[in-house]
Amino acid sequence: MLDRVGRVVPRSLFAGLVDDAALFPPGNAPMHSALVEHAAHRTAWYSDVVGPFLCPASRLDEMRAALPPDQSVELALVFDVTGDQAHGALRAAASDQRVTLVAVEAAHARLGDDAAAVSANLARLPGATRFLEVPRTGLDAALDLVGGSGWHAAKYRTGGTTPDAFPSEVELASFLVAATTRALPFKLTAGLHHALRCSTDEGFEQHGVLNVLVATRVATAGAEAGDVAIVLAQRESGPLVELVQGWDAETCTDVRRAFRSFGCCGVTDPIEDLVALGLLDRPA
Repeated sequence: MLDRVGRVVPRSLFAGLVDDAALFPPGNAPMHSALVEHAAHRTAWYSDVVGPFLCPASRLDEMRAALPPDQSVELALVFDVTGDQAHGALRAAASDQRVTLVAVEAAHARLGDDAAAVSANLARLPGATRFLEVPRTGLDAALDLVGGSGWHAAKYRTGGTTPDAFPSEVELASFLVAATTRALPFKLTAGLHHALRCSTDEGFEQHGVLNVLVATRVATAGAEAGDVAIVLAQRESGPLVELVQGWDAETCTDVRRAFRSFGCCGVTDPIEDLVALGLLDRPA
């Protein structure tokens, strides 16, 4: 159980931090339930902390059919299909007035040599941030495609449904250093369910959101991967909370300029942890 040990920090540190990935494992929420819950998130006290609704491109028609006529949604479209199916999903999103496409995400492993060409095609979506998921190791070739007129930001997978899907502290630290050294913004996906690094009953070694926020700050200050990994491995809340308590609004902005968001199938889980640590204020 987390102890309430800190004071509230600038709210800007958490604005739009948690993307709603209810459809994705391990949550795998039914579409209707996911949309109902997303609407509830949008009217809750923590609504400013919640980012867009993530939907696989292959399920966009299902999402549109389940979306009530009077409900609108900010959408992040995750490309699990390519070619005509991907183009069809983009056209369908553009044709629906209830849907505002704010982001598109695709994996370099799926696109391969077509990643640069796909990014050029997506440039026709000026309002959508383009995230390229880079591989767990051997990052350079994929990161070379991010920035400038290409993909806007990198994406890195921090977990999954098996223990070996979770990168080590050193692996994640190496990504954070590589991205921040290049001044590339990034998002994370999967496996970030709690504020602090922890072990689960299923044998998962999960990274903590608070650890990543502090590690991002350390990486942007020029630290090497080994030092960043030490932050990611921290399991005690006190040292991390104390550091974040000292951040002013400018520091929070700098951290979030780099670490844009993370996808989580249980939106309220990390939020409740941050409240318990006293870092996020819940109105009385």
